[in-house]
Amino acid sequence: MTSTIRSIQIHPTGTITTLTPAAESIGADMCRAIGCSMFDVVGLADNIDLFVDDEGLINGSPLNLPATILAHHLGAPAVLFGTAIAVSVTPDGETIGLTDQQIARIQKTLTHRPDDGTIDTLLESLAPFPTVVSMLNNW
Repeated sequence: MTSTIRSIQIHPTGTITTLTPAAESIGADMCRAIGCSMFDVVGLADNIDLFVDDEGLINGSPLNLPATILAHHLGAPAVLFGTAIAVSVTPDGETIGLTDQQIARIQKTLTHRPDDGTIDTLLESLAPFPTVVSMLNNW
C-alpha cells in the first residue's frame, strides 16, 4: 500500500495547490513537482519544511515571493526561487503530511499582509532585488 504526504505546492506566481507525493518516493516526487534535479530543505517554525530547488537562484528560476514571505514569517529569512513545497516534519526529521493546523497557518500567512517585523526582515533579505523591494514598500 502506498502512503501519501499531504503537502502544499507554492508557485512563484502565487498559485497554491495541494499535492500528495508518495512517501516511498518522496525525493523523486519532490524533484519532479519542483522541476529540479536537486532540492534543498528549509526548516521553518511549527515543524514545517519547505522543499525548494537547490539551484533556483543560479538557474534562472523566478523569485518565489509567497514562499519567501512564508519562510520569513516562520523564522527562516531565506530568499527562495522556483516552486516550493510545504510539508510537515517529525522531531527526528522524517517528512510527513501537513496537519489541518499547519495548512491553516500557511494559508493565513499567504493571504494576509505580513507584520511589520517580517516586512523589515524581507526588505533586508531582498535588498539585492530592487524591483521586489519597491513592490514591498508600496504594499
